[in-house]
Amino acid sequence: MPEFSTPMMRQYRSIKDKYPDCLLFYRMGDFYELFNEDAHIGAAVLNITLTGKAGGKDGRIPMAGVPYHAVDSYIAKLVKAGYKVAICEQLSPPNKKGLVQRDVVRIVTPGTLLDENNLDKKANNYIVSILIEDSVLALAVADLSTGYFATSQIDPEDLNQTLVDELSRLLPTECILPDELYNDAEFLKLLKTIPQLNIFPSTQFAAVQNDADKYLSRHFGVKTLEGFGLQEQKVALRTAAALLAYLKETQKGSVSHIQKIAPLGEHDGMLMDRSTMINLELFATIRDHDTRGSLLSVLDQTITAMGGRMLKEWLKKPLTDKALIEARLDAVETFSENPEMRKILRDLFAQIPDIERLLSRLSVNLGNARDLVNLKLALQTILQIKKLLQAYNEDNKISLLLKNQINNFSKGLESIIHIIDQTIVEEPPITTREGRMIREGINDELDRLKNRINKSKDWIMELERSEKERTGITSLKVRFNKVFGFYIEVSKSYLDLVPPDYMRKQTLVNGERFITQELKEHEEIILTAEERINDIEYKIFSDTLTRVLKSTEIIQKSAVSIGVLDCLASFSLLSDSKRYVRPKILYSGEIRIKQGRHPVVEQLVDDPFVPNDVTLDNISQSLLLLTGPNMAGKSVFIRQVALIVLMAQIGCNVPATSAHISLCDKIFVRSGASDVITSGLSTFMVEMVETAHILNNATQNSLIIMDEIGRGTSTYDGISIAWAVAEYLVKAIKPSPKVLFATHYHELQKLEDEYQKQIKNFHMAVTSDRGAPVFLHTILPGGASHSYGVAVARLAGVPQTVIDKANEMLQTLEFRDVTEKGKQYDIVAPEINHEMTSIADHLLVQELATLDVANLTPLEALNKLAELKEKIKILTSKQTSFIEAD
Repeated sequence: MPEFSTPMMRQYRSIKDKYPDCLLFYRMGDFYELFNEDAHIGAAVLNITLTGKAGGKDGRIPMAGVPYHAVDSYIAKLVKAGYKVAICEQLSPPNKKGLVQRDVVRIVTPGTLLDENNLDKKANNYIVSILIEDSVLALAVADLSTGYFATSQIDPEDLNQTLVDELSRLLPTECILPDELYNDAEFLKLLKTIPQLNIFPSTQFAAVQNDADKYLSRHFGVKTLEGFGLQEQKVALRTAAALLAYLKETQKGSVSHIQKIAPLGEHDGMLMDRSTMINLELFATIRDHDTRGSLLSVLDQTITAMGGRMLKEWLKKPLTDKALIEARLDAVETFSENPEMRKILRDLFAQIPDIERLLSRLSVNLGNARDLVNLKLALQTILQIKKLLQAYNEDNKISLLLKNQINNFSKGLESIIHIIDQTIVEEPPITTREGRMIREGINDELDRLKNRINKSKDWIMELERSEKERTGITSLKVRFNKVFGFYIEVSKSYLDLVPPDYMRKQTLVNGERFITQELKEHEEIILTAEERINDIEYKIFSDTLTRVLKSTEIIQKSAVSIGVLDCLASFSLLSDSKRYVRPKILYSGEIRIKQGRHPVVEQLVDDPFVPNDVTLDNISQSLLLLTGPNMAGKSVFIRQVALIVLMAQIGCNVPATSAHISLCDKIFVRSGASDVITSGLSTFMVEMVETAHILNNATQNSLIIMDEIGRGTSTYDGISIAWAVAEYLVKAIKPSPKVLFATHYHELQKLEDEYQKQIKNFHMAVTSDRGAPVFLHTILPGGASHSYGVAVARLAGVPQTVIDKANEMLQTLEFRDVTEKGKQYDIVAPEINHEMTSIADHLLVQELATLDVANLTPLEALNKLAELKEKIKILTSKQTSFIEAD
């Protein structure tokens, strides 16, 4: 770049050179300006006008600007486009003698964005740092907007898979790397599979390489890191120190709200890989990437931002500790037994702002006096919540977990409220540099100056009245603006009446502005006093803020408790409205769900949802082989089992009439895949990689969902792989994990004969009406005999000529296939009754055939009869609607 000839542009260049990787927002009066290449980028991304500035010998300099009062939205747009923005402010008042002093006061990056209007209030905004040394993976993660900070290191068997799974759980918006990793093309390719992740190199890794533990100890004010349980994790400490240093560099100062460093434990909850979270549609649908249709969209009845973020974290890593799960379930039960308390509590939640992010803004000097007042009001509401819980506790109506939240609402809250209330006025301005924030009686000099101003302003009001009387100019006005100060304004029609002691100050189109010596003296009194008032008030505000921030940990602890209460009250409300039941948590290895329902699908369908039972264990029924046609509900059923288990382990009631859930350490879901082009992997390769991951990591306590494995290759290859995988899951891992195995390969039904004690065949009930399939969405014992693929194609609108040809080919292939199988394997395809027209009769026959009447009590028999009648009623209506549609 050329050396600029103007002092201002030389100043700009000297600052820009320090931040070459940032777009420099250079403050000029009421605008932030971008110059040169930054201006071109800003104009394109922000859709603003690219102009130019005369640069003397330098020629015309490209320039684009945004108004200072709307800068946050522009910065957020640039940051979300993957850019860093350095905010360069004016640090001295404008004057005629020299250049205004300027410097960068903050750097905004995707992971350090703090503007509440541009953050998802119910999602964390994570930033991570990664370090790999001698096959040890270290990961540090922070959310600057809430003060969360954690780190850990592991020596994984599959480093890439472990890293991708952890990043998929966190979904950070920014990742910083040391140079050696940033320059590793394969490693970058791996990271770029994480959606919306912005990756930057950082010099901070080298800067803290040799004294990471000392750097962290200084920040947290401790002599040793032993209290955090990380003292032996040297690689983790280095990546954590690098991340903390990066955060301080971007904020140009303290990040005091980061109060502790937590271990980012790999084994502190149920583990789910990226494929599982995507296929279970926990946070977004696979097809549309929409939150509607996700499990979160059903479960999230939270009101506060803290509760919304906490629910997401609970979903990402369900509990594996029975006592902790039962504690949550007890709390949910408490709320359901006391609906009035729950309603009052939720009404109070609605009055609480995002305390964590409010506190973060205050900690990095982005907050104002209004934020302090909002914090005070929030803490007052928390004290009301504490009082409410204490009242119910006196009658022994609340669970232990709820009692613990009372204790988290420290007595120190009253002190914080008092500090703010005695200092800050009820409705302070947004700005902190123009006074009007501080109450009377706090500072004697401040009160004296304000009194002096009030007297001068009273004098000025009196001046306008007396001058009108003295001069006879009835339209005379005494006014003030920031540019010209105080003045007397006279319209043109009265200029001949202006007295000789008026001194002309400014000429207008319709009149003149004047000043008098006496008015000038009072102007000096007022402006000098106001400047001093602003300085004193800012000092008092800063001191008040410092006193409040000393209680950061107390406030954060209260915010966490609000999140816990919000989540548990949300679960209770959901359970009562959706007919969920409390699951029984076991260690026996069994999963027994009665009349289970898919929590999301049942909300989306118009017809009544058909519930189903399932029993799984580690010994006698560890793998259910589920067959049946597309659209019959196989995928819905196997996923609903996984979701019910997951919901139970986050401490939520479940959609069923009863549920006995043994704790699962991992849930795996292997389903359809698409080509991952950026990784150079085909559909089938992705399928096999994910299958290998499951087989290598499953334990006896895992729940495994296998949906159509082997479909990405030839039929015989696929059958062989599916057979071998199913066999491995019941033979290689002892005791066996619990597996739901959905397939179109009817050949796999022979596995039940070989592994009668572990594998059981089930199928999705389907009947036909005039040759067309009618899906009953009911799980029945035994294998399926027909896939109805061509019939489904017809329902999808495939042209009739294609359907006719497909039926012709199907008959030929099925005849040949059955003949060959009969010769080689002695397998004969079961006959299907294409003339069956009564869905109800079909269901009745199937279910009665499997009913153990001898072992039913009279009450159970009556309940079963009522259940069958309800199913027949529902399915008869489905048959009628199908025939009408046909």
